[in-house]
Amino acid sequence: MKAVKLILKAFLFLILISAAGIAVKLIFFPDEDARIRKTLSMVIEELEKKQINEFIRHFTLDYRDGFDNTYGTLYIFLKNNINMCKYLDIDVSQVEIEREKSHAIVKFFATAYIETTDGERYKEAGRFELKMRKEDFKWRIYRLDEMEYEFD
Repeated sequence: MKAVKLILKAFLFLILISAAGIAVKLIFFPDEDARIRKTLSMVIEELEKKQINEFIRHFTLDYRDGFDNTYGTLYIFLKNNINMCKYLDIDVSQVEIEREKSHAIVKFFATAYIETTDGERYKEAGRFELKMRKEDFKWRIYRLDEMEYEFD
């Protein structure tokens, strides 16, 4: 009986040590690619829900894009026009992440389905390159460009 208790205590101790090791890894050495993917998912989800204030917090103040938007013009454009969308669905696929320390380039294919309040429906698709950098332990977007089509 004493040997069984000793084995159980040793087993419990090993479980606690393993859990502590996993916690330390997640806290001090997070999977940055997973954090980048989570940021991208949050950006899409917040835009689909028309939560512009939450959406824009994922962008740096010096944001620029290939459509001539800055942080300010993107915010104002979305704030003034998002209510014209009755339905908005964005699908992202073929995500490729290239990361070096606190900078990342995310390439992906996106398809957007939009229905306006007047009942018009649109479908747009393209391949994009998103540039991100880590600020205050969070990944933020500082550049977005649509990629040219490449054929082999």
